[in-house]
Amino acid sequence: MSRMYPVARIRTAEATLLAAQTGPDQLMREAAKAVARTATAMLDRLSAPEPARVLLLVGSGGNGGDALYAGSCLLRRGLRVDALPLGPARHEGGARAFLDAGGTFLDAAPEEVGERLAWTYHLAIDGISGLGGRPGLTGPAAWLADDLAHSGVPVLSIDTPSGLPADAGRPPAPREVTYRGARRTVPGFITAHVTLAFGGLRGVHGTSDACGQVLCADIALPNAPSLATVLDEGPHALCAPFLYRAVPPHHALSALPEHILPVAALPLLTEELEPAGEDDKYSSGVVGILAGSAAYPGAGLLAASAAVRATPSMVRYAGSEHRSIVAALPEVVATPDAAMAGRVQAWVVGPGRGTGEEAVAELDHVLSRPEPVLCDADALTLLARREDLRRRLLGRAPYSTVLTPHSGEFARLRRGMGMGEGDGPRWEQAREVAEALRCVVLLKGRFTSIAGEATVVTIDAGHSWAATPGSGDVLSGLLGAWLARMPHQPHRAAVIATHLHAVAARIAAETPYGPAPVSASRIAEAVSGATAQELRRYRAARGPWG
Repeated sequence: MSRMYPVARIRTAEATLLAAQTGPDQLMREAAKAVARTATAMLDRLSAPEPARVLLLVGSGGNGGDALYAGSCLLRRGLRVDALPLGPARHEGGARAFLDAGGTFLDAAPEEVGERLAWTYHLAIDGISGLGGRPGLTGPAAWLADDLAHSGVPVLSIDTPSGLPADAGRPPAPREVTYRGARRTVPGFITAHVTLAFGGLRGVHGTSDACGQVLCADIALPNAPSLATVLDEGPHALCAPFLYRAVPPHHALSALPEHILPVAALPLLTEELEPAGEDDKYSSGVVGILAGSAAYPGAGLLAASAAVRATPSMVRYAGSEHRSIVAALPEVVATPDAAMAGRVQAWVVGPGRGTGEEAVAELDHVLSRPEPVLCDADALTLLARREDLRRRLLGRAPYSTVLTPHSGEFARLRRGMGMGEGDGPRWEQAREVAEALRCVVLLKGRFTSIAGEATVVTIDAGHSWAATPGSGDVLSGLLGAWLARMPHQPHRAAVIATHLHAVAARIAAETPYGPAPVSASRIAEAVSGATAQELRRYRAARGPWG
């Protein structure tokens, strides 16, 4: 259950199960049981007093029904549960079950409930809107969502945090709401601590950190296939992008209810990285770093630092700052320019390199070579500006080039290609550019989407500590080393490097008191530790005799 499916596919799969129902709301009741089990696990983690008190935020649609049926389950377990209607109607079957179990519908205004959240409730269950909900909550619901975000009360969202579009996940524009003469500008969506999906993941789970920890429960009816099984049937499933998580969130549920799974960690390393007895300094692939300049010497140093720590093989550096690079990293073999660099298995070009004619000639030269090439930063700017360089890129072996833009660079590249502003999910936009340029596109961010020839993988870093100057230069050097190690698998190299970069950033952020802001140089230093952590996981999975 690591694939993300569009809402239309989810609806079609649900229809198959709904047709197999032998009683009213049978499938909804199954989903509600999973919601109740997850809510109980969250309360257990909080060590909430007994009886804990839960607030249901109830919309008019199916998510409201899910919440009400879940509330009836919690009531039967001895919890105190209130329901706050946030729509023009109530789900009839869910409301009846909730009242029969002893639940209470609140008649107070949502804004009044928001004022006392922190002193009244131990958990809130968000069932305002689901897959079909419009982007952005309005009025009292938007005010309440803002109060909830600042209350400290943990939130469990069903399917998606209300107010976020389920497919694209792009947050709505902030909106102004008024209550008792006071005005606030609010985000207009719920920020969840845990989001529970069913059968498979939705696009929002690979786009927004407002989902918190994403869990997935499969649901089924007697004598019918499960929702996950139906979703995975047919050729459409092969096109669905994957979502993995690099680092669990700090508030993650460690003891999960049965049959409820977190977003999986990536099945990453499949071999040892220790050199074999007959290996030498060239055996794991030599990377050439064309980064940094007199104006931006740090970019070259950060990229080379990461590459040195990522590989047992040689790292070559070429550029005007070659002497300062060797002074800081004596392991690096440095020369004034690429023509003197010697043989490599992959190139990194662009970070801090400049966009003048000399940089144009260098990029053109590197793109004319047969080795895999990673283009970042200034190299991406040149590709966005110059059609001749894009033609040179298109003349290379398909998918032997890796582009690593952040959002701004990506938008400029699309405009330069005449593609305009994309409005689809990030991974779909990355796939479009990858197909147009026949290259691997690594669209950076908290959620990094890596589009290759046949597969798109999105990696949720699990944190945002890597959002610091120079972090992208570290990723370039790290990925360049892996590209040299596996020059015929650039997409896999990009996925591995993205994961290791996220783990390294989290290691670098750790202090005796918890995580704190971190610098790019410390992320580079942590690359070895991140690699060792993943090797330990690989060895544990392999077993003692593997």
